Amino acid sequence: MPIYFRVARGFFWSPFDRAILAGGITMAAHDLFEFNRLKLAQLGREMMLFAQFNSRTGYAALRMNHGDEAYQAIAIDNWMGASPVYTRRMQKAMRFSGDSSVETIFKGLQLECGFTHQYFDVRFAVQSPEQGRFWLKSCGALLETEPRGPDAVKTMCHDIEDPTFNATAVATNPRARMTAIHRPPRVPSDRVPHCEWLVHIDPEALPLAEPKSALAMSETKLACLFIERAHGSSSGGLEDYSGDMHERLHLEQFSQSALSVICRELAVQVHLLIAAMMRSVAEHYGETAALAVAEFQMAGSCWVMSERLCGWLGLSGSGIDDVIRVLEIHPAFQPREYWRLEVIRNDAESARLRVHDCPALQETEGCGWQAVLKAGMTEGLAGLVRGVSRRARVTACGEQGSLCWDICLDGADEEEPLAVQIAKGTVLYQTRLRDRVQLLQM
Repeated sequence: MPIYFRVARGFFWSPFDRAILAGGITMAAHDLFEFNRLKLAQLGREMMLFAQFNSRTGYAALRMNHGDEAYQAIAIDNWMGASPVYTRRMQKAMRFSGDSSVETIFKGLQLECGFTHQYFDVRFAVQSPEQGRFWLKSCGALLETEPRGPDAVKTMCHDIEDPTFNATAVATNPRARMTAIHRPPRVPSDRVPHCEWLVHIDPEALPLAEPKSALAMSETKLACLFIERAHGSSSGGLEDYSGDMHERLHLEQFSQSALSVICRELAVQVHLLIAAMMRSVAEHYGETAALAVAEFQMAGSCWVMSERLCGWLGLSGSGIDDVIRVLEIHPAFQPREYWRLEVIRNDAESARLRVHDCPALQETEGCGWQAVLKAGMTEGLAGLVRGVSRRARVTACGEQGSLCWDICLDGADEEEPLAVQIAKGTVLYQTRLRDRVQLLQM
């Protein structure tokens, strides 16, 4: 990792610029081109998993605070608000927009957090521009839900999927519909594939309207964020997804340049889902309730993602440098076009984190984890750093009008909070991702 020392001049934008400042080291925006194709493919899958962890912890908080009946309506709003927005973004980023066919719908599904690679084993087949089908050989979310009984399965696989699947399709073609060929509850109980769906476009059908929640989300700075595509330092792989659709897509099939964009777009998806959930909770139960759910969500999912990133980066979590390294790449603060961080390393046991003015802080609606931080709620950030080092402690700096915290490795190794226990008690937490190294030869 290249390190450049300069005369201190405040915040640095260029990748991995570092400077001696107030006795420490300042970290600027992270450059994903530090990583090769395989590492970027791995990082993309981790970002997809992170969105799923957010669902597990966020919906758990929702149920605990507002009852089981709150889950269905919020989950529908959550995905209907975010998925049409990020589907169109990925279409443009990977250059397969402008076509309203079933193939375009399928390509979008292959590059979205809702079908996290390997946690869901999804296959796609296009039969014509107007018709195709997809099936799940394995569905991690179903395996999580089946122990809770057939009613819980029906809520997820019928009541939530029907409107949210169609909302995703509408982003490409308002006359597209997704219809189940078969789906759970499974009969027999070991039926494979877990479900199968038909996607068809009926030119005579009445066009479905864009969900109101998606229209609201499309006005956010996050939805309108520009992500520049730069040229990678290594060759090989698909530069975009404008060519033929693959029945089963793997991220290793893309180039380093394309993967750097995909990873950042996946981070956008993560934060759109967070914001859409908070917006829905606020509408139903008030802003205070939304902040409480979001802090619990952030505390649990950020902790387990920090643990995974420590392993991915080969870190022991023994010092402040490991905390800084995870902060550089953690999807909670990605993409850097949206977040602007400064981390000053004071010594081997402490650092100061500051969030500078950036699009995340300029959002007008109080939805997103930046709202949690602005409210002075620190459990989410504490979960992120404690996932690296159990001794990490976060305290606000007390600077007026500033989002600034001191991170010190002098705390006690206390019991994991409930949000983390919930995240770890899932099939999702036990997911072990596999690489497709052979595809790097493309």
